Amino acid sequence: MDKLHQTLMQYFGYDTFKAGQEEIIQSVLDHQDTVAMLPTGGGKSLCYQIPAYMTDGLVLIISPLLSLMEDQVERMKMRGEKRVAALNSTLSFQVRRHIIRHLPSYKFLFVAPEALMSEVLLEQLKSMHIGLFVVDEAHCISEWGHDFRPEYSKLGEWRKALGHPVALALTATATKQTLKDTVQTLQLQHPDFHIHSVNRPNIALVKEAHETKEAKEKRAIELAETLQGPGLIYCPTRQMTEDMTLFIKQKTQQRVEYYHGGMDAGDRMLIQQQFISGQIDLICCTSAFGMGIDKADIRFVIHMSPPQSIEAFMQEIGRGGRDGKSSVSVLLYTEEDADIQSRLIQAEGFDDPEIDFFLAQIAEMSINHEKKLRERLIEAGLQETRARMLTHYYMMCESEQPQVLMKNLKEKLQDRQTEKLRKVWQFKERTTGHSCFRQSLLSYFDEQLETEGSFSENCCSSCGLDLSDYEKKDQQLELNEMKHWKTVLDRMFHLTKEAQH
Repeated sequence: MDKLHQTLMQYFGYDTFKAGQEEIIQSVLDHQDTVAMLPTGGGKSLCYQIPAYMTDGLVLIISPLLSLMEDQVERMKMRGEKRVAALNSTLSFQVRRHIIRHLPSYKFLFVAPEALMSEVLLEQLKSMHIGLFVVDEAHCISEWGHDFRPEYSKLGEWRKALGHPVALALTATATKQTLKDTVQTLQLQHPDFHIHSVNRPNIALVKEAHETKEAKEKRAIELAETLQGPGLIYCPTRQMTEDMTLFIKQKTQQRVEYYHGGMDAGDRMLIQQQFISGQIDLICCTSAFGMGIDKADIRFVIHMSPPQSIEAFMQEIGRGGRDGKSSVSVLLYTEEDADIQSRLIQAEGFDDPEIDFFLAQIAEMSINHEKKLRERLIEAGLQETRARMLTHYYMMCESEQPQVLMKNLKEKLQDRQTEKLRKVWQFKERTTGHSCFRQSLLSYFDEQLETEGSFSENCCSSCGLDLSDYEKKDQQLELNEMKHWKTVLDRMFHLTKEAQH
């Protein structure tokens, strides 16, 4: 057994790699900057953990979400790895300072891209040997991606400041343009590409047209009751997650909760853990839920309307069937959904008075530091997301004359809005078309099925899929009813025990 497989067995207890993992790991061990696209559930985290155990230095992992970081850290600790930490906004100042001061004792450090704006952290990292610079969910790098955050555009600069450590960019979905943006932003030199298909053949694809929002809600409740779970229902708004949860609780026996970014962080973590452990059957959520969540047996993913991009849709349906078993994605839509998304995108835009206000605030502040500038704008009343976007584009144009700056700033903001609108209409074309739904989605990523409908009745609703194959059987319905009563009895027993104390 070679050293690579010995390390795999020693730390993870496996004797074989999943498809693509070994080649990616070997590329990193050969000190090659590497861009890898593996499907959700393909074992991306192993691609930086194995090299970490075989080389010297700290592994720095840039991760986009608090829940994703916490999930990864918890899993590593459960496996016995103590040299791991995550720097995030939930930590107290004292805890953050302790981690930064003791960085040499860690092997893995998870951070959000915003954390690298901390000069204290960056200076400490500069004094250390960074063995590997990992960007998880690397599609976030592209400012045209569905998870755009301005701080991602600075990762190349920060990597340079750390001495250009070997970089590994990991994602499950990316177009050619997103991959190009990743290489440019991270300043990768002749990177190795390991690109695997975004197709998930074990996930059947269903799309259903409905006349009204109410009709979609009624259908979603039916599906929640009849489909074999566990499952997710993605909703376009926070309010809808709460409404759908209430409807399902009223009309079914499903153990269901909602999850969105407006909730307390502790409540979100609790819901997430209850779902992973099987205490909840179904979560109604916004796009804030799911990235990197380690739950392999999600059997269905329902969308209450199309997301704003095909990338987002493929990411979200990829939460299902990570164990490789049959799962189903159901997209519910109305003719008006694309118009609603377009109006939301347009509402995110900036009018001239708002940009004038922004530039006037800048003139008074005399600040040339992006983070400080953004904080001052938020204090002046600008919403955080809008402050992030404006300061990001301003810093790109700041050296220009005032009139030119205004013109270029408006153009950049308009270009971003135009691109987001284009993605919405690209998705609508594929949703309302009559050809193979799977092939129409794959074509967006320049992929081609060997033969349309090659997955036969398990391909998609356009190819004759029978949704009843994914429904609970009579015996399973009875078991679920028994499970429901068992839950009630467990809760009663728990409350009785508490009362005895």
